[in-house]
Amino acid sequence: MSFGYKVLGFGAGGAGPAFGITATGGTEAFDGDYKTHTFTGNGNFDVTALGTDVTFGDKVEYLVVAAGGGGGGGGHGGGGGAGGYRHNSAYDMAVTVQTYAVVVGTYGALGNPGSHGGNGGLASAFGISSAGGGGGHGHHPGTSQTGGSGGGGMVGTSGAAGNTPSTSPSQGNSGGNGFSGDGNPYYGAGGGGGAGGAGQNGATIIGGTGGNGSANDIHGSSRTYSAGGGGHAHTVDAPGGSSGLGGASNEAGIGGRNIANNYGMGGGGTANNPSSGVVVIRYKIA
Repeated sequence: MSFGYKVLGFGAGGAGPAFGITATGGTEAFDGDYKTHTFTGNGNFDVTALGTDVTFGDKVEYLVVAAGGGGGGGGHGGGGGAGGYRHNSAYDMAVTVQTYAVVVGTYGALGNPGSHGGNGGLASAFGISSAGGGGGHGHHPGTSQTGGSGGGGMVGTSGAAGNTPSTSPSQGNSGGNGFSGDGNPYYGAGGGGGAGGAGQNGATIIGGTGGNGSANDIHGSSRTYSAGGGGHAHTVDAPGGSSGLGGASNEAGIGGRNIANNYGMGGGGTANNPSSGVVVIRYKIA
């Protein structure tokens, strides 16, 4: 194939229009015949030229992941919901020559004793928005919060709804319920919802595990995004979803923002370890 000068966006010998889009913005990387732009903070995706290919000359793949919600404060805090997750693997987003604003929100705050965790910030690009994860329910009266995925409920309360506002396909799932039975003072709170599943309900002595995230290979290798945080219990804490990628309850050094490339994860109950969002844009250049 004669499209050797990929960085410049020209064909062989530096002459002629490019096969695919020419653009700048974010952290740029090449993966074979594809180019990616990764945004971990606000920025611009600047399209300066379209390509000649009838299928790929103006099309991009996107991943828009919002920030995770914080875990509920105090004992029995519910897990934070994962940030909303939206991805178009079908390359059905056409762009034009212009500058597109990219927004990437930061993670939600840990709830103070007696209050719910804060919701994560939204992420958006090309008019596609993902809602921040819902904060988990705190130890005292209040509620878990809705969001891209919902926060987990405290003892005796329900987890909050995910996919709020509603998108199709769904951007996330509901948080788990707190344990509501009798006889044991160490009830577990519910886990936060994740992009790949709802948070689990709390049990008598253990918090609910956070909902699993969703994986894709937009970066060139598979990564998991948007797992929920685990719910807190005094006896046995719970891990975050997707084998602990989401925040673990009551362990601020585990999960969430402390793991590289760990985006959109909900925070564990009674711990502050959600993670910020990310926007990734990918297109074919040869």
